[in-house]
Amino acid sequence: MSRVERRKNAFFSMETLERVGLTAAFCFFLYLIWSSSAELEGKLKANTDQFAVVHDLQIEYKSEVQEWKNVLLRSESEESLAKNWLAFENQYKKVADATKQGMLNNDVRAINFRLQAFADAHEANFLLYKKSSEILAQNNFNPHLADDSVKGIDQALIKTLEAADAEMDDEKSRINGRLIAKSNNRIEQSLVALFLLMLIAIWRPIR
Repeated sequence: MSRVERRKNAFFSMETLERVGLTAAFCFFLYLIWSSSAELEGKLKANTDQFAVVHDLQIEYKSEVQEWKNVLLRSESEESLAKNWLAFENQYKKVADATKQGMLNNDVRAINFRLQAFADAHEANFLLYKKSSEILAQNNFNPHLADDSVKGIDQALIKTLEAADAEMDDEKSRINGRLIAKSNNRIEQSLVALFLLMLIAIWRPIR
């Protein structure tokens, strides 16, 4: 092989390596952009799921209130009272367990403070509902006297959950803002790198 041919082959080898290197770098930064976007989407979803606990708790508590109404309005005998009370008690336990789990999964002190306040009032109210169910049985299943003994005690708990939910939304917005800013910064850096690679590819010397 002549010297000219060897130089020509060396030139093509170097040019090929440069092209492969630029292509690999270009693909790498494209991957970083895709990865940042996918990671952001996943973190935002996880953050939304984490901070949905109070919203879900509000729904469950409203179901508990409805179960109590069923105790009042659908209990016409000891048998039906026992059946309706069991449904109410099961929903109460579901709400109580969800509250405890929500506090375990959350590290925002202000939110946990409200959840603890809800848990304490929720337990106290359960005892009042229990006494009210006894009043119901003692008064020939007339719901009015029983209802009067617990009327409105759910309102304070509803307001506590609403306040906790508002704080959850604020905290979620703050965290989402930080996640988006961090992701945007990574994407911008990758775009700058891609732009520089394009300039290198366009303006590199022709041999």
